[in-house]
Amino acid sequence: MLHLMLIHVIAIAFCYARYHDAHWMFESPDLAHYPFSAPPGWGYALPVVYAIWIAVVVALYPLCRWFASMKARRRDAWLSYL
Repeated sequence: MLHLMLIHVIAIAFCYARYHDAHWMFESPDLAHYPFSAPPGWGYALPVVYAIWIAVVVALYPLCRWFASMKARRRDAWLSYL
């Protein structure tokens, strides 16, 4: 679930860098434009999207390795739900 939060934070950072504002990501003018209405020029080319995807995978890999080793070391019942 951390990847969803990380991708959202990256999207907000890109919006601030490109448009100097990101309020439109959190509100919609009406139901026809739900969940948000994108500004003109919104979006990136596919190679940029792939680069972001690879960066997210690389950034979260050490955390996933740590969690996998923790689950292997410990046998707590609550860890079976994660």
